[in-house]
Amino acid sequence: MMSALDRYKDTARGVIEDTTNQKEWLPKDSYGDLGKWVNFQEAVNYAQLMNQIYAGGQSDWRLPNKEEILDLYNEKLIQKDWEGNEIHIASVFLTGCSHYLWSSEKNKDGECMRIDLRTGDPEYMDAQDREHQAVRLIRNKI
Repeated sequence: MMSALDRYKDTARGVIEDTTNQKEWLPKDSYGDLGKWVNFQEAVNYAQLMNQIYAGGQSDWRLPNKEEILDLYNEKLIQKDWEGNEIHIASVFLTGCSHYLWSSEKNKDGECMRIDLRTGDPEYMDAQDREHQAVRLIRNKI
């Protein structure tokens, strides 16, 4: 079985390949790329922008669902967020990211789910909330 350390590979196209699930991630989240926090709609807009510029040579980037973010989270892995605190994703991802990632999921009240990469805990937030929120885009590898 592949270890968590070997699972994520940096590719020549500048994307991170999840060799277990045949998915690809952008190495930076929206905060690392834009230098600002985003609400849910701005996260969706960021995905559209990355698709327009063919980030990593692809145009099918999207917000990850809850399971995909929770799969990215691994308490044995350590990376540093924007405050220098520990988050639990592979070190192949760039440092200085947010510890809160938007997922594509909403509840019946229209709140959007975020996952805390420090703890792995999901929580629903107001879609307009921006503080410390970012998105890390994913695509299915074809």
